[in-house]
Amino acid sequence: MAITSLSYFIFALFALIGCATLQHHNEHKKSFLLLISYYFYMTFDWRFSALLLALTGMNYIAGHIIITHPRMAVRKLALAGAIGFSLLILFHFKYSNFFIDSLYDFLHMFGVSGRSPFVDVILPIGISFMTFQAITYPLDLYQQRLTKSCTIKDFALFMAFFPQLLSGPIVRASYFMPQLESNKKLSGQAMMEGLTLIVRGLIKKIMIADILALHIVDPAFSEPSEFSSLFLVIALFAYSFQVYMDLSGYTDIAIGVAKMMGFKLPINFNRPYMATSVANFWQRWHITMSSFFRDYLYEAIKNWHWSNIYFNLLLVFVAIGIWHGAGWNFVLYGVIHGSLVGIEHYRSLIRERRGLPPLIFRGITLAVRILQVFTIITLTRLLFRAEDLAASWHYLHAIANATTSDLPISPIAGGALFLAALLHFTPVRWRDRLMQTAVRIPEYGYATVTVTLIYLMAALGSDKAAFIYFQF
Repeated sequence: MAITSLSYFIFALFALIGCATLQHHNEHKKSFLLLISYYFYMTFDWRFSALLLALTGMNYIAGHIIITHPRMAVRKLALAGAIGFSLLILFHFKYSNFFIDSLYDFLHMFGVSGRSPFVDVILPIGISFMTFQAITYPLDLYQQRLTKSCTIKDFALFMAFFPQLLSGPIVRASYFMPQLESNKKLSGQAMMEGLTLIVRGLIKKIMIADILALHIVDPAFSEPSEFSSLFLVIALFAYSFQVYMDLSGYTDIAIGVAKMMGFKLPINFNRPYMATSVANFWQRWHITMSSFFRDYLYEAIKNWHWSNIYFNLLLVFVAIGIWHGAGWNFVLYGVIHGSLVGIEHYRSLIRERRGLPPLIFRGITLAVRILQVFTIITLTRLLFRAEDLAASWHYLHAIANATTSDLPISPIAGGALFLAALLHFTPVRWRDRLMQTAVRIPEYGYATVTVTLIYLMAALGSDKAAFIYFQF
């Protein structure tokens, strides 16, 4: 059930009608949402529902022990067991193939060839997101961000909630559990705001991300030697916009659908390509993921007596890199970003020791700084998009040794690239005013126009460009 398909929005409409019908019976509404959320996940592959159940059961039991057992040693053991079990599942499904392939490559050096067809592991959709979301429950209870446990039904719904199950945002237990208790009633204002977000997400995905992928990015990365240097460089920038519009488009749809059913999901993006430093980029990009690593990993290791801030930053960013994928290109991606953030911190520290104020960019210097950071982010995206380090090197080699000057960018692709830049770099107050104006339209007229747009875009959507973060 593709998220941009008409079948998904019929499913979401069914969910909305069910929530509206049961809004005065919170327990029944939660049971209904739990059942349809599992059905939704099982439409991708019914076998992986067992994986979702296992993560749910283990982390719920650990949370119950943490909140009820009097001995600290037992509570620590329960927390360690839940985290270890969850990460072991993630490691098995996400990284087994990488180590298996590395083993075969190593054996090939000694003349051993062949490959067993029985060792390949299928990657369940959304495994990284559901794993991290699961361990927030025992962690939040242990760190007292949550002060009481919940019912198994509430936790199961928190884990399976279908709008954000596949690609986030990563919702923390301490953020979502209180909403399950409060039973916020549905409102016309929330409906209109949710519809607006859904339309915005579809525009980002179908009218920008998919077009950039099919007309610029995929051709450039499939056969880079056939294109000019300028086209390959433009394709890198196009990919930066594609991956942003793709994931933020999914997030907009997820937040919009959840809002219409009376639930609030956290903001996941804050115009990341307006960042004035690499550290600032990670404060704006995939906020729920980067804040997860900051609050749960960096905070846990920063007091190690044998480490320092630079080692800790490098470790965290390598973890972020390999969270995105199993490959040395993702390790290098994390090393580069961790090193850059460390250098920025060192330079800030030097300024502070010299009594100098923090750097403030305005006017033309602000524009130049944003362009510099955006270019750095875009260049490192090569490691994110290429299949491996060899493919990354091949792409760079093609840029340096291009034999053609053609620039095969169609009008529709150029228009999508321009629209992506326009949506991202125009003042945020313009967007807010447009959103405020949109939701002031009379409800029935607004709903008719919006539903028509959703239908048209879902009908025009292509299955050729799946959501990028589904692989994570």
